[in-house]
Amino acid sequence: MSEQPALRRRKSAKQHQGHTDYETILFEVKGHVATVTMNRPHKHNACNLKMFQEIDHALSLVEDDQNIRVVVITGAGDRAFSAGVDFGDLEFEGMKESTDYVNSDARMFRRIENIPQPVIAAVNGYAYGYGCKIAIVSDIAIASDKARFGLQGIKVGAVHVITLGRGRGVLGRGRLAYLLFSGETIDARKAEDWGIVAKVVPHNKLYAEVESLAQTIAQHPVLAVRATKKMLHRGHDDDYRWEDLLSPGLLLMEDLKEGRRAFLEKRKPKFRGR
Repeated sequence: MSEQPALRRRKSAKQHQGHTDYETILFEVKGHVATVTMNRPHKHNACNLKMFQEIDHALSLVEDDQNIRVVVITGAGDRAFSAGVDFGDLEFEGMKESTDYVNSDARMFRRIENIPQPVIAAVNGYAYGYGCKIAIVSDIAIASDKARFGLQGIKVGAVHVITLGRGRGVLGRGRLAYLLFSGETIDARKAEDWGIVAKVVPHNKLYAEVESLAQTIAQHPVLAVRATKKMLHRGHDDDYRWEDLLSPGLLLMEDLKEGRRAFLEKRKPKFRGR
């Protein structure tokens, strides 16, 4: 992992039974470590519905593989971890479409939290919106000194429901409120100070640092590691119930539709409070 993870795969028995060639991610297993790379560099690794589904599928393979002890999530290229949601996906005709989208989104994040293996986010660049959310939900985040973080949904009328729950425990209410209401971004050092990431390292040493940490964790007693992972995420599922309840309707707000159109048309949105 001293450089961008390659496509080499060591397939487990379950991987042989299902497809492992993905459109939006790269998936590699090397020794006891699985690496998921968000692979849409032309879109700054923005998350679309297909990416949610493919990350969830890859992690389902990891979940049942007793040999895998650590998971790393990172982004392809040298600029972005993930720049957030792909606005091309946020056009819904009704509640069924928005509910299906929220279910795929929530399933992926639940999987990150519920698999028995610790998940390390190797944040190699911009981590906005969903990218920042992945860093917050992962067990540990290590960032390049070139990384930046932000929860900018307010600028287009979006509400970060899961991050409202998870982020309070990581940043505290005041700092989370600042990010959510201001829409500003912060650099990696401030993200470390605020608790979003555990450590910041020089950009060219990120993958070596993450590999070293992953190998350290992989050498620890596996049952103790898995018990610790379960306890770290205890009681968090209630946030997903709120997302199930609120997000499908929030995705249908007229202001969000206008925010999406304005973003794609590169103009200032005209919000109407509905």
